[in-house]
Amino acid sequence: MSYSKILIYSDDIAQANRLGLLLSRYGHEPFLVKQIDPMHPPGGINGAMLDCRRLPAEWRLIATTLASQGLPVVLFMENLPENQQQLLLEAGVTLVPHRVEEKEPVESWLKQARLQQDVMRKQQLAVDDLTLRLEENKLIQQAKARLMKVQGLDEETAYKVMRSTAMKNNQSMADLARRILATLVD
Repeated sequence: MSYSKILIYSDDIAQANRLGLLLSRYGHEPFLVKQIDPMHPPGGINGAMLDCRRLPAEWRLIATTLASQGLPVVLFMENLPENQQQLLLEAGVTLVPHRVEEKEPVESWLKQARLQQDVMRKQQLAVDDLTLRLEENKLIQQAKARLMKVQGLDEETAYKVMRSTAMKNNQSMADLARRILATLVD
């Protein structure tokens, strides 16, 4: 059982209380709010659960902000416009297509939101890694071209020189490429 402080918002106080009661049964500390400053969401929370008939713009901003910070956010709502669904899903908000019910499995929804955040975090790490590799490869290609031009080497020889120099100096090819680009002038 995880004990965490969960932000709760509903445009219906009975729904907010129901959600708070359901969460407290699982050992969570519900943090009910009626209004919030979208530019300064509360700190010290471990997730959010929202239940709305209509989702005001400030709560869309809060939901996407919290989700983009890696916090699990669950939104219970019927009839959410498709464009809003898309934006919320892209930010990492878990959407439940109905309002909170008496015996809602809130712990399961919270676990699902955490899993979704983990998947998104891993995907972002993979994207960041690929982006870095592409940038490093671009630097290596530029340095190799500079060596070819300045030293009059063919492509294979320039690459072998770079590889052996990097290994001898115990540095990455990208670091060596940066050094070559900084020191060799066309």
